[in-house]
Amino acid sequence: MHYSLGKNKIFLAVSLLFFIGVIILLLLYNKDTSHIGINKHHTPFLDTFFKNITYLGSGWMILVLFVFLLFISYRLALILAISNLLITIVVQLLKNIVFSGSFRPKAYFDGIYDLYFIPGVQVHSMHSFPSGHSATAFSIFFFLSLVSDKPIWKFFTAFFAILTAFSRVYLSQHFMEDILLGSAIGLLLSFLVFYYFEKKLPGKYEGSLVKSKL
Repeated sequence: MHYSLGKNKIFLAVSLLFFIGVIILLLLYNKDTSHIGINKHHTPFLDTFFKNITYLGSGWMILVLFVFLLFISYRLALILAISNLLITIVVQLLKNIVFSGSFRPKAYFDGIYDLYFIPGVQVHSMHSFPSGHSATAFSIFFFLSLVSDKPIWKFFTAFFAILTAFSRVYLSQHFMEDILLGSAIGLLLSFLVFYYFEKKLPGKYEGSLVKSKL
């Protein structure tokens, strides 16, 4: 199977619509209003759903996907590894150096508004901007989208990337602006690394664990 950005237009289009939607929301409402509005709408089902789906943006999922891709394509596994190394560097630099004083919702609203927190979820207070889970989620689902030619699969991978990113706001771990930048970083760096391999290293590192060829 030939993996190319040209075959991933559905994922990219859905992601772009998500970015535009979040930007419009932030232009219409500030981060306080938008977060409180979302925080007010909780149900037992959504609490359980987002509490679990947020794990899809965890770092260990990269390792799971990396091993999976080794059976599909050494090339994709290598691109994933390089992409997420860059993503981790960029996100951590922004979190811990550039925006080290950014409060998460728990600390931001402390003494101002009583947020609802899902029981059993450890909520953090600092290093809010940008969202690392969102960056990881968009990178993971970007690569999952690449391994299928089915349009419906590409749509659902984008949909789940968005749901995973949104879970960070629902759980009050991040603001909308945090997941916007995090998602953009994850998608953009994955796209750029893939683009570099596609244009500069065509045909390199082919094969897989079931079809050896380097």
